[in-house]
Amino acid sequence: MDTPQEMPAKKIEVDLKDIRSSTHNNSLLKELEESLSKNPPAFPSRLLWDDKGLQYFEAITHSPDYYLTNCEIELLTEHSREIAKDIYPNTIIMELGSGSLRKTKILLDALEALEKPVDYCALDLSRPELERTLTNISPSSFQHVKCHGSTIGSLSRPEAAQLLGGYVDAIADVEAMKSSPHNAIFLVGVDGCKDADMVWRAYNDTEGYNHRFISNILHHANKVLDIEAYHSEDWTVAGVWSAEKGCHDQFLMPERNLFASGLELKKGRGLHVVSSHKFDEDDQDKLWEGAGLQLSSCWRTEPHKYTLNLLTVGDVLTPLKKLALDDIRDGIRHAP
Repeated sequence: MDTPQEMPAKKIEVDLKDIRSSTHNNSLLKELEESLSKNPPAFPSRLLWDDKGLQYFEAITHSPDYYLTNCEIELLTEHSREIAKDIYPNTIIMELGSGSLRKTKILLDALEALEKPVDYCALDLSRPELERTLTNISPSSFQHVKCHGSTIGSLSRPEAAQLLGGYVDAIADVEAMKSSPHNAIFLVGVDGCKDADMVWRAYNDTEGYNHRFISNILHHANKVLDIEAYHSEDWTVAGVWSAEKGCHDQFLMPERNLFASGLELKKGRGLHVVSSHKFDEDDQDKLWEGAGLQLSSCWRTEPHKYTLNLLTVGDVLTPLKKLALDDIRDGIRHAP
């Protein structure tokens, strides 16, 4: 499967708001410099998500080895009408990291079939990619679903954290919950697969989609630094699965001793790029409890154990759950 072609964005009849910050470049440069100055040095995963990186990742989701997307599509196809019935009319649906929208369209089609008036807000990192993907779902074909889009890809870290932290603040506001006739609900996909072979193939495919996606961070780093400091031919991508941590990590590995960005980089010593954690049933139970969320419905695929979870926030948050939400808010605000 080739990378989706870069086509000129068609004009779309969608309320698309740009909430980016003019300080984006300085923020990303600072984050890159801080990551490279660590011991050991690393690349910030946020560098993965430029326009080209988003397209490369979309190609990964079409790989048969990347089971996560196929599992979620399977669950949505089977249960989208059931999920749509739990969504009240005039609901605002917010998707954080909307991607290609081919999964989301399954749910939007179900809502349209039930003639439920809703507002769907796609939030993603790149305006050009958001325009392209919104065009692909033909928003004008909906009568009851209204589509909107926003990009935060260029928000500074404090600004993005404030925006996302605001969602958690709204959920934790007990009085706000009491004044609403319906509680907020979350639809969360979680990968519970800890089969080493399946996970390995998902992130180390033979077609090279993951390699291209991870390697693109070098080109983005050069753009941020405004110098040609890193050359893709000097690097290889290495994946490491840890059964103990239940996590797959991806690294960029110098194939020879290098000197770049004022750093001496030794051959074979990888720079961490991104982690992909897996949550089994026990992990997920702890996750929902710690977040103060109640599991309403759970659908699971086999053998991958990928789950789609419908979660609610209770009318009254106990002090423990309120504290957990405060921790989540703090974690968002201090996230790298």
